Amino acid sequence: MKNVAAALAMVNGTVMLTRRAPNQQLEGYWEFPGGKVEPGETVQQCIEREIKEELNLACVADRVFMESVYEYEGGAINLIGVLVTVSGEPELLVHDRLTWVPLDDLLTFKLAPADIPIAKELLRAHGPN
Repeated sequence: MKNVAAALAMVNGTVMLTRRAPNQQLEGYWEFPGGKVEPGETVQQCIEREIKEELNLACVADRVFMESVYEYEGGAINLIGVLVTVSGEPELLVHDRLTWVPLDDLLTFKLAPADIPIAKELLRAHGPN
């Protein structure tokens, strides 16, 4: 099973989502940006590297928020949601869109299946009550 880190960047009641570009697996689906954890790399190191590579943003990783295992057609992944702080102006190097979504609108987006449990827990833990 592949370990994949996902950035959970939240600012003023919003969370950052990116959309997978055409010709990518799951094209058109929205996701928390991130990528595969490389051998010898911590989840925090991974997410800081991936956010720089994919969005050209500075990223400081905090703690793991939760994990979500999902069985895709090509194999299972363990998606590890990491709370992060990002800074800078994003540059779309991999995705075709980026948006900051109010937490209460999060589940209205066409999210990648592995991201849905994390989105639900994020809404439960940090959404308006």
